[in-house]
Amino acid sequence: MLAGAVAMPIGGIAFRACAKLPPTIEKRIADNRAQTQADSILYRQALAMAAMARGWKVHWYERDQVPADASSKIKGGELDAVLRTLGKSAGAPWQARHKLAAAAAIAAR
Repeated sequence: MLAGAVAMPIGGIAFRACAKLPPTIEKRIADNRAQTQADSILYRQALAMAAMARGWKVHWYERDQVPADASSKIKGGELDAVLRTLGKSAGAPWQARHKLAAAAAIAAR
């Protein structure tokens, strides 16, 4: 469980915003994009509901907007420098997906 695996109290969690699905089951079944995204959307929604039940703040982010949102929360807007420092502290591997997650957490503050 996430809450038990982290040494600090968790106040919130960030999830990538879900794509809009067609309005009916029939249209979702007929839409190949919806079929491939439905499980991911249900999973994120279930995690968000569980987080809210624990009293955590839930932040939904748009992938392309994360850098600007995170930069606006950092004094001086030096997101790259903050992410480099976090990467050094976290150690390898520090990949693009880790940077995105860190930026989303900063944006959620």
